[in-house]
Parts: sequence; C-alpha cells; structure tokens
Amino acid sequence: MSLLLRRERAGRGAWALTGRQEIHPDDFERTGGLLVWLAAAAADAHRHDGGVDLGWTRFHEERRPVPLTVRDSAVVWPS
Repeated sequence: MSLLLRRERAGRGAWALTGRQEIHPDDFERTGGLLVWLAAAAADAHRHDGGVDLGWTRFHEERRPVPLTVRDSAVVWPS
C-alpha cells in the first residue's frame, strides 16, 4: 500500500508519502539507499540533531513503532 500526496499551502512543492511494505532483512541495504536519497531531498524543517525522520518502522514482533531516521547518510535501523 502506498499513497503520494502534494501538501496544500506548503512551500517549495512539499509532498507526503505514506507506504507500507514488508522488507526482508536481506533487502535493508537496497532500501537504505532509497531512504538516504529521500532524506537528502527533505526540507531543512525535517532535520533534527543531524538526522531526518522519515516515518516509523515496526517489526512484526514489536507492539510499538520506532522512528525511521537517516543520520550522516546512513539509515538508523532499529535493533
């Protein structure tokens, strides 16, 4: 499932992407490349402490999602 929307009344052509995907751990590296690219295109308003929060991730066993963050051109995968 995915949805891409242009945000109304947002500067510089802001977009919002919602997606749900099950990713096998073997594909984390390829997925990480996409996430790093998205983080580089994020507006400065999305940056905090040197990182960019792109959303949330949750493994099947976990009840609570954790932030999906890119920092220093690398994805901070949950441990």
